[in-house]
Amino acid sequence: MLAVSVVAVACSGGDPDGGDVAADSTAAEAPVTTEEVAGPTGSVPDAAASTTEAAADPSVTVDDSSGPAAVSTLPPDPLGVAEVGTPGLDSDDPFCSAWSRWAGSAQVILVANAFSEAGPEALAPLEIIASPVVTDAYDDMLVAWPDELEREREVAADGYFGPITRRLDVARQALLDAGADEGVLAAVSTAWLAALSVRDPSTPEFAVDLPEDVWAVVDAAASDFAARLVPFGSDPSLLSNEETPLTDAYLEVSCPDQGTLGGQEVDPDAVGS
Repeated sequence: MLAVSVVAVACSGGDPDGGDVAADSTAAEAPVTTEEVAGPTGSVPDAAASTTEAAADPSVTVDDSSGPAAVSTLPPDPLGVAEVGTPGLDSDDPFCSAWSRWAGSAQVILVANAFSEAGPEALAPLEIIASPVVTDAYDDMLVAWPDELEREREVAADGYFGPITRRLDVARQALLDAGADEGVLAAVSTAWLAALSVRDPSTPEFAVDLPEDVWAVVDAAASDFAARLVPFGSDPSLLSNEETPLTDAYLEVSCPDQGTLGGQEVDPDAVGS
């Protein structure tokens, strides 16, 4: 059982009223390896401080150097879409289903990075277990990409969804290198999705349950992965200022989470319009 004490937050999106977004505005940046940044003593420098907002509770404080990706507290949920579970996992819309798997997983990792007290080394197993679902969901999103969002497809794929996906693609490869076969990949994916399906965003706990033999593979992969890349919170390749206003607006109106997995406020007047 993997249990991570976290607080519910989400990644901020762009302005849904924005204008055209140029495709391919930035080149893909690979995750940073330990060899690229290791100093004389093998230390890893911190990435640039992220834009992090404290939770609504004034007793909660957040170290703004905890991670490179901009995060904010999960917004209020006036329509009750963010109850126990991850909205949209079982959506009949393949794009929305893939988005829920990708964004729900990314949210868990961002949360753990920002608020877990276990230290950066504890995040590697979480990234390993999330990697099959995240990388598959990324591919599924692009296959099912809505026609009306076509002009944002490249910038979203590369600059918005790409940074975390590229990092977790390395995690998935570490899992394969550790001996994971199709059975192990299926077990890891099933366990991760099961955890997402019962996740309670009002509690600081996320747990994944795996058989001992699968844990042995995950542990070996996590050790290898941690040696390959700098910790999540120190990886500057995750920094991105890309905005996808059309996609954000589409998610708010068309998908079951109504934008909450992307950190958007829910506008009751916009839903169902």
